[in-house]
Amino acid sequence: LTISEIKRHMNFFEVLVTTQSVILGLAATRVLQATEHVFFKKHSYPKIYLIWIRLCLFILMSFWTLMNYSKLENYNFLDFTFQSIYAGTVYIMCNAVFPNNSENIESWKSHYYKKNRIYWVCNIICVITVILHLEYSMHIVHGTKYYMLYFFVFIPSIIMSSVGYLFQKSIYQWIVLILSLISIIFNCVTVFIGQQVEVPK
Repeated sequence: LTISEIKRHMNFFEVLVTTQSVILGLAATRVLQATEHVFFKKHSYPKIYLIWIRLCLFILMSFWTLMNYSKLENYNFLDFTFQSIYAGTVYIMCNAVFPNNSENIESWKSHYYKKNRIYWVCNIICVITVILHLEYSMHIVHGTKYYMLYFFVFIPSIIMSSVGYLFQKSIYQWIVLILSLISIIFNCVTVFIGQQVEVPK
């Protein structure tokens, strides 16, 4: 790459990361500002605890994987669109479960059963967006073994989210919430152990 091409590459990368960071930052704000009301309110609810923990890890992973985009040689509007849809969906998901007026929620159990379908749908949209982006351009970053993501991340996530959306009985909700939390923890540990991201200098 020439110096001008490197500068152009960095400019696109900086715009992408800045935009996504702002949106994901707003999502993180929604989750974090609800912390006191989730864990220390009289009418809190254990399922909300699981979602809070998972969303914290989910956003953390989303921030970290932004660095993978530094490996793409050519960005275009579609790459930017995929990432914007993903980040926007994450914000909608966080805002639905942990709205700006979290302090006014009298029963987190009632709130959970009103909003959990939005949570599960947003999960599915996030996965589909990542799949489309992966097949479009990000497979270059992940290499030939990217198909493993389907078996260990995408398919399990879609199945769990679909079950969570369709079956509202408590036992099914508990199962998918626990499994989805275990899944994101496993992904975080895997990234911590094995993933190396080339940070632009």
